[in-house]
Amino acid sequence: MNIDLSVGGIQDILSANLDVRAFIHDDGSGTNNVISTMAYIPKFKTSGWPQAALNSLEVGGFLIDVYKNSHPAATSIARGTAAPDTPGAMAATSRPGVSLWDDISWISARIAASNRTIAGRSCHLVTPFERFAAMSWIMKSGNWGNVRGNNNNGKDTRDADSWENYGIFDELQAEYRTLAGTGPASWWSGGVIGQGIHGLVGNIYEWEDLRLESGIFQPKAYLAGAIAQDDTYIDYDDNANGDGVDVCQLTPGIYTITDGVNGNEDVTVTHVLITGRFTGRLILASGITNGAGHGDNCLIQLKTAVTLINGAQEGDYLAIGAMLEDATGKYMALPDESDTTTHAATLLDQWYRYKAAASRALLRAGDWGRATKARTGLFVYTNNAPTITSRNLGFRSALSVGNL
Repeated sequence: MNIDLSVGGIQDILSANLDVRAFIHDDGSGTNNVISTMAYIPKFKTSGWPQAALNSLEVGGFLIDVYKNSHPAATSIARGTAAPDTPGAMAATSRPGVSLWDDISWISARIAASNRTIAGRSCHLVTPFERFAAMSWIMKSGNWGNVRGNNNNGKDTRDADSWENYGIFDELQAEYRTLAGTGPASWWSGGVIGQGIHGLVGNIYEWEDLRLESGIFQPKAYLAGAIAQDDTYIDYDDNANGDGVDVCQLTPGIYTITDGVNGNEDVTVTHVLITGRFTGRLILASGITNGAGHGDNCLIQLKTAVTLINGAQEGDYLAIGAMLEDATGKYMALPDESDTTTHAATLLDQWYRYKAAASRALLRAGDWGRATKARTGLFVYTNNAPTITSRNLGFRSALSVGNL
């Protein structure tokens, strides 16, 4: 079934637990429909984090896939495509009991995610802002620290080696990877089978819409049309730059509009409504102050880059201590590279930091062999280039709702 994606249309599905819904959509062929299952994360204020800066933040108001993504033709014994890194028009699906869409690069995962259209709006690769909201909901719901998954060759490292603690093995990677949606109740964010989000810990890594250049994250986009004085939102796109460096979905924070004609201007973004692969709408804290406004295709870029990796620190797993607290970083559930001890016992996860002169893309969740390194869904891995493919790399999609 489909739902009204307006703000008013989602009021009826708010509940104490994440509301799980099935959506019928085209598989990308133009002739066949498939069903994807997504969970609605309502708008709420964060609480419970050990760092005060991460609490009382307004997040949520979007749908996220219940399951790690699969090809629309996938079955329990087949991935569904012989060319996983060439998605074409095929749309990623969120379904239980099937093999996962692995061997896909960050670049192709973004395409496959946005190929899925629901009620006229494209889905997108999950962003760090959405990951933070999902983790914050678990924190708020009281299940923090209890979410488990396949991080020990078919089971969670904290569970006994007994059949009820295993998921169903994926015949394409037997005795290691498990099929989507399988495993005990603890593999669900709500701690009950069928309740909330599945597989946030382990099984295969999940690409996330964040690209690093030598350890720096400074997302940029371009104005999709001119804006005038007092306008309170900005539409953005990629200005035909496709998968160019740093062009990715934006997140709340302070941005600079670079306008060589009318002058530059800083704006504070409070909410982001993602409308496509490289398109979205930014909701501003106050109206545009430049009397002449700003022209189409002006660059908009995060004012202060987020430093995720500082210096030649690479090749080692570290505890996630404190998380970033700056204006943008606090919305992204990313580790503060300068502090790996303060809150390690509470956050219960680790990250692998890697600095190189080339591009890297963010991976989360861990895989079937991460053991104690992946325990809460905050796991961070920054070693892989956006073009890398592997049997343990996959993704998850999300969908913005409302018009803000």
